[in-house]
Amino acid sequence: MARTGSSPRSRPARDARAPRRAFTVVELLIAATVSGILLTAVLATTVEMARSSVRISNYTDMDLQVRRAFEQLGIDLKAASNLTWNSSSDITVTVPKSDGTTTQVTYAWNSTTETFYRVPGTSSASYTGRRDLVRGIPSAANGGTGLAFARLDSNGNATSSDAATKRLQVTFTVTRGVGTAAKTRTAAATVFTLRNKPAS
Repeated sequence: MARTGSSPRSRPARDARAPRRAFTVVELLIAATVSGILLTAVLATTVEMARSSVRISNYTDMDLQVRRAFEQLGIDLKAASNLTWNSSSDITVTVPKSDGTTTQVTYAWNSTTETFYRVPGTSSASYTGRRDLVRGIPSAANGGTGLAFARLDSNGNATSSDAATKRLQVTFTVTRGVGTAAKTRTAAATVFTLRNKPAS
């Protein structure tokens, strides 16, 4: 009986000497170029993410220092019975103590250390008990002070008299460096009312 159906196809034998298909030089160059572009993009993204992380850390640090400084300055100014103007970046306030007596503390900015600080006593040059409040306050671009106090009377008008001062404004800009990238800056300003200080 004869078999019906198809017989398996026979495959031609592979010639061992036939050339094999490989990448051409042009294809390799294109692949290397595309890979280089992708790696550059990934590296740029990684670097920018690192810089952003540093900026966020700097903003957090600056915000914390500014808030603590304003809180401490506010406590002293609201309780102060007197204010002495030493310069536009240096003031002394008289504050009450728990035993009913008073003491004096000085708030000042130092251009060399770029620091806003609080020190007991009437001299900003003293280091005894000095506490740094905010660091990284450079001099102004025009060469002026990096931190400025302004005396205001009870109506909010500028005054040059300690006796007439009822409010005190403080303004400064904090800066942090981020390697070769642009610096991180934040401006801070507020006005405090000297509640216990009489104004003439």
